[in-house]
Amino acid sequence: MLRDRLATEFRSSRGEVPAEVRPLLETLVRVPRARSILVWLDKPRGGAACLRRLVDDELPLTHETLDSAGPGQGPALLRATLVHLGVLPARNESLADLQPWLERMLTPLPAQHRRTLHIYAEWALLRRARRRAARGRFTPASAAEVRNAMRCTAAFLTWLDDHDLLLASLTQGDIDTWLSECRDRRHVRLFLRWAHERRLTGNFEISDRPRDEPHCWWSESEHWTHLRRCLHDEALPLDVRVTGVLMLLYGMPITRIVVPTRSDLTGGSTPHLRIGEHPVPLPPAVHQLLQRQADRSEPISAVGRITPRPGWLLPGYAAGNHHSAPALARKMRLHCLPARPSRNTALLALATDLPASVLSDTLGISISISAALQWTRRAARDWNSYLAARPTEDRY
Repeated sequence: MLRDRLATEFRSSRGEVPAEVRPLLETLVRVPRARSILVWLDKPRGGAACLRRLVDDELPLTHETLDSAGPGQGPALLRATLVHLGVLPARNESLADLQPWLERMLTPLPAQHRRTLHIYAEWALLRRARRRAARGRFTPASAAEVRNAMRCTAAFLTWLDDHDLLLASLTQGDIDTWLSECRDRRHVRLFLRWAHERRLTGNFEISDRPRDEPHCWWSESEHWTHLRRCLHDEALPLDVRVTGVLMLLYGMPITRIVVPTRSDLTGGSTPHLRIGEHPVPLPPAVHQLLQRQADRSEPISAVGRITPRPGWLLPGYAAGNHHSAPALARKMRLHCLPARPSRNTALLALATDLPASVLSDTLGISISISAALQWTRRAARDWNSYLAARPTEDRY
């Protein structure tokens, strides 16, 4: 019955199922619970409705045609499923979503600002984003930073209109007035630098606002209480416990916790979890907890369960994808384990005991050791005297 329903739903005007749709239908008929597929077919804004429109309009099944369906969970999950099955090539969705978002963001702006911002976005922000994506470093957080830059720059241009100012006639006094009224500095400084290089405006000085020190911490007793909860509280969801342990012990951001696969977890006498290029040693209790998660990490998607590649340690809702970092962060907050105080406390504790270079190499806090040095400074531990005191032959 399910096979006949699928063939009927996705038959084109020529009376046949398009060739690119067949791999999806062949996979759907193998799902153990046919009811879940029937529910999917009846959702008015789901992936089935999106696919049905493409078939009815005889449009090719490509990323571009799915982009034309607009934003929404239905097209996004359909795209992830088609990529997982090899019908569509993989692409960086965080980068690809920026272009349609940019068009929607620019539409209500005045024509002169729309043109300036479009050129700025294409030749500065998106160009830099594409380079980062080519190196494999463009994440959802990177895309959020680009969106924030565009919003801040648009707000600055709107401020100019409100004060009857032109970009070409700006003075340092105008910039100082804006700085006294607005918090954003970095994004607008980048825009003004770009505008100056193209002789659209003068050369202005925008100093950095002093960075605030981290102020969200757990006390030592709270830190150990939350760590014990994650290790031993069976009432907590297993993925929350795993994420909490890695945050509270190693200060890992959730964006890195969601990416390991089951093959990145190794046992033996010295168990490790590989995060990127960094194998992180695990205490026995932590390894047991992560091993439980690996043994139970079944994909949520029905298609993902019958085609379980790759084996994510924390599988997500979409087929073939790991858990969404923002969704996992919200789940952590629901269980009173917010990421910021958990990470801050863990990094401060580690910086108390480890030199900055070791901290950076072990956990991969940043490309350089600058972030690790900052945490070492906050921990009031200066390792320079230790390094200077070591015998010369032991330094290398």
